[in-house]
Amino acid sequence: MIINKRIDLLNVMLFLASPFLAIPSIFYGVIQKSKFSLGLLIMTFGLTSYYYIPNFSDDKARYFEIYEDFQGATFLDMFSFFFLSSQDFILQSLFYVASQMQIPAQLIFALVTIITLSLIFKIYYKIYDRFEKIEKKHALISLILLIFSLSYLDLFSGTRFMFATSFLVYSFYAGLIEKKKKLAIILLLVACFIHFSTVTFVAIYLMLLIYPKHSNLYKTIFFISMIFLLLPKDILFNLVSSLGFSGALEAKSKVYLNENDFIESGLETGTFGSFVIYYVGLLWIFASYIYLIITMKNKSLFRNIVLLLGAAINLFYAVPTVFFRYALIYKLLFTFLLIWELYREKRFKIVYTFIALFFMGNITQIIVTRNNIEKSFINADNFFLLNIFTKPEITPNDFIY
Repeated sequence: MIINKRIDLLNVMLFLASPFLAIPSIFYGVIQKSKFSLGLLIMTFGLTSYYYIPNFSDDKARYFEIYEDFQGATFLDMFSFFFLSSQDFILQSLFYVASQMQIPAQLIFALVTIITLSLIFKIYYKIYDRFEKIEKKHALISLILLIFSLSYLDLFSGTRFMFATSFLVYSFYAGLIEKKKKLAIILLLVACFIHFSTVTFVAIYLMLLIYPKHSNLYKTIFFISMIFLLLPKDILFNLVSSLGFSGALEAKSKVYLNENDFIESGLETGTFGSFVIYYVGLLWIFASYIYLIITMKNKSLFRNIVLLLGAAINLFYAVPTVFFRYALIYKLLFTFLLIWELYREKRFKIVYTFIALFFMGNITQIIVTRNNIEKSFINADNFFLLNIFTKPEITPNDFIY
């Protein structure tokens, strides 16, 4: 306890000087189970989100524009536009409140990132705290694995889906692992109202809630789902159409399963970024499937969750944009399964393999966002906390075209 207090004091002093230079010490505090150090790590990501300048085509850019539109709008305007015409209204509501209170849009992005990572790292801390006598090197390895598993392109540019994903992932952990069913339902509803496409996973949660221990059933479903890796897109269209969706579900399904898939279009035009992200993304996913297959004798509720999620994303393989978006949810829960089994079974080589695969994914994202990184962070002043809030606010004129 005394050691943690000393670490916390050192970390807060370093953080106040430079959050980014304090990272090594913060890491040390986290593996010592310091919640305060974990909070500082999350705050550092929040500051990074505060700084990040998006491309004009990014979702984040749209929310800067929404923020400006809301400055001259009434509550009735906002209500009629989002509450009556869309199921996704939580993030928009945050920007409306911020615009009315003259809170900079950048602070909302920082807040959303902090909430997102707080939920994700809370699961990490709970798993770490659940196991006794964990060696510090194992804790460090698991922390690195989780940090590398995050999709920073989606966290800092996509914003809304990662925001919804954090609530969804935590709902699975709270409801299925911790048996906090009421909390899980609330979290699921919040996820759906942040990004309605996450409603797909409500049925998956309910199935796992009703049949939590049917390992053989989930293994069978997982293997059957591999068929969808070979089926053309038309089969998926026909399958969804046969379900007879109407209203909002019908509209959303048409949007997400349209023929002009974003990633497919990039592959057809031969853009370097699309090729790299696509194939590196497939690499870790298929590697995770191989791991699940060669360790199929293992049984746990965590495995059942991951197997059913893997089966679910396979259904959308013919539509790459949906497949990779949903894979973000699968990736986080698969990472937590790896951490769980690292602590329980000491699977070092497997964990090192996925650290390398996730690192490759991060490198591709750095390549794709190199202009954003250069414009947002390549400045010595950005490393000092006192300079952060004295810089001019980001406006649409700063976007990268």
